[in-house]
Amino acid sequence: MTAQHPRRWRSGRFIGAAMALTVAGGLTLSGCQQAKQTVDDAATGVGDAAQDAATATGQAALTAAVNPVLDQLKKGQAQVEDGNLETAAVTMGGFKSLWDRSAPVIRPLAGDKWPGIESAANSVVSTFDGGTPAAGAASSAISGLIGPLSGLIGQ
Repeated sequence: MTAQHPRRWRSGRFIGAAMALTVAGGLTLSGCQQAKQTVDDAATGVGDAAQDAATATGQAALTAAVNPVLDQLKKGQAQVEDGNLETAAVTMGGFKSLWDRSAPVIRPLAGDKWPGIESAANSVVSTFDGGTPAAGAASSAISGLIGPLSGLIGQ
């Protein structure tokens, strides 16, 4: 019986060591999963920050492209409202050139609003291409583009 005692003691010690390793392995895996989750959370945070930065950059570019167009449209609108149609025609005569420079920036950032914006811009160009338009047509064309462009940049 004394010969079996050391064997039991060794097997008990072995089982204890095995259990300790199992617990340690489980804790290690749990730690790895937590570390992975922390890395995943950090990556998501970086991705969100990058997306926010890209959105802010896109909005800044959009605003820089839209503001000169809005300035010209508002100047022309004020001239039309004051009854200075000839002056408005001169002011709006430069619209097509300005639009041709601004549209390539606005188009990809306007998304599904682009077709309406493009149509309104074409209306402004065609209204003022033929000389001095009627006050109603001029006002309608200009305001038809001011609205969507202002909405695009949140004004």
